[in-house]
Amino acid sequence: MSKGHHVRFAERAGARVVAGAIVAFSSASLLVNQAAAQAKPPIKIGFIAPTSGGFAPSGEECILGAKMYFEEIGYEVAGRKIELIVEDEQARPDVGLTKAQKLVERDNVQVLMGVVSSAVALAINEYARDKKVPLILSCDAGANELTIPGPLANPTLVRTSQNGRTPSAAAADFMMKKGWKNIAVLAADYAGGFDTIGGFGAALCKLGGKITQEQYPPITNNDYGPYVTNLDQKADAVAMFLPGGGGLRFIKQFVEMGLKTKLPVMDIYGQAVYEPFLPQLGDSSIGIYSTLHYSSAIKTPANEKFAKAYFERTKHQPSDNAPDGWVGAKAFADAAKAIDGNVEDTARFIDAMKAVKFDSPKGPIALDKYGQVIQSMYVRQVEKVGSDYVNTPVATYPNVDQFWPLSFEEFESYKYRYVDLKGSLTNCGKVLEKK
Repeated sequence: MSKGHHVRFAERAGARVVAGAIVAFSSASLLVNQAAAQAKPPIKIGFIAPTSGGFAPSGEECILGAKMYFEEIGYEVAGRKIELIVEDEQARPDVGLTKAQKLVERDNVQVLMGVVSSAVALAINEYARDKKVPLILSCDAGANELTIPGPLANPTLVRTSQNGRTPSAAAADFMMKKGWKNIAVLAADYAGGFDTIGGFGAALCKLGGKITQEQYPPITNNDYGPYVTNLDQKADAVAMFLPGGGGLRFIKQFVEMGLKTKLPVMDIYGQAVYEPFLPQLGDSSIGIYSTLHYSSAIKTPANEKFAKAYFERTKHQPSDNAPDGWVGAKAFADAAKAIDGNVEDTARFIDAMKAVKFDSPKGPIALDKYGQVIQSMYVRQVEKVGSDYVNTPVATYPNVDQFWPLSFEEFESYKYRYVDLKGSLTNCGKVLEKK
C-alpha cells in the first residue's frame, strides 16, 4: 500500500472514530436529559372538598372540573407530573384543618386547592399562612376578608372562584333597577351567609334601597315553613342565600304556600336553582332570578366546549362549581409553567398566579393584587327550553372586582364588618356608617 493510501485510510478511520464519539456523546446527553426530566419530582396538589354530606354535590363538581383541565394537559406541567390527592372536608372546619395538616405533613403536597365551605377556608387559612403553603381557593369558599388587607390576609392565598360580595352586589343593583327597593332577606346562619347577605345589604343601602327583614335559619335546617310564614309580605321581593339543599327546600315550601306569585325571588349564588335541583323544582322554578359568575347557557366557544364535555360525562349541565374547578386548575398550571414548574418557591408562584390572564367557560379571568379573581357576574332567570330548565343570562356585569361597585378606599371607609351587621341590616345608617 502506498504512503498516500495509508494517509487516506488513517484519515477515514479517524473520521469514523470522531463521528462515533459524537454519536455516543449525543446519545449519552439525550439519556442524561431524559433522566433529568424523569428525575423531576411530581407536583403534589392536596385538593380539599366535601365528598360527603349536604355540600358533597358542590365538592364533587369542583373536583371533576379540575380533573377535566388536568386531563387536557396530561397531568403534567413544565416537565413535572401532577398528582392530585383528594380529601373530604365534610364542610366542617375541624375536619378541613385536620385534612390540610395531613396533606402537608404526611403527603408532602406543595399546594393546597379547592375548599367549598367558608368556615373551612377560615380554619385552613392560618395554617397555610404559617406553613407558607400556597392555598388556591378554587371552589365555593367565598369569605370576603381572606383577600382583603387585614388580620386574615394571607400572602400565600389566591382565590379563583368567587367571594361573597360580588354576586350580592350584582343582585342589589339588578333588583334596584327592577324597582324592588324594599327587600326581605334570608341567609344561612354561618360565615358564608353573613358575608353574602352583608354584602347585599351594604350594596342595597348604597344604592338607596332597604332591607325590611332579616332571617337566619341554621345551616342544617330542614323545615322552612316557619320562615316562609314569617316573611314580610309587604316587601317588594325576597333575596336569599341558603346553600347545601336549603334553597331547594325553601323554594318548595315558598311555592306550596302560594307566595311565588306575590313576591319575586332573587337567589344569590343560585343555590335553590342549582342545576341538578331544577328537575325537582320543575315548572315552579320558572322565572326565579339568581346571580352568579357562571351559567351553562353562556354563548361563547370556551363555554360551549366545556359544557358539552361536562354533559357527555355526567348527563347534566354544569353549575358554577365545575368551571370554578377548571379555572383553578388552569390558573395553577399557567402559573407553574411561567416559573418552570418551581412551585416550591412560594413567593414566585403566588406572583405568577396573580399575573395569569385567560379566557374560560366563565368568561375572561384575571386576578387583582390581593389574589382575588376578577370576572363577570351574571343575572340569570330560569326558563324552560324544551323539556329542560335553564338558568339563562338576562344581564351581565363584566370585569367585576371584589370591591365593586366601590373603590377599595370607599370599601375600607365603612365602620362595620358584615358579620358585625347581623341583625342590623335593616338600619342603613349603621350599615353605611364610616369609621
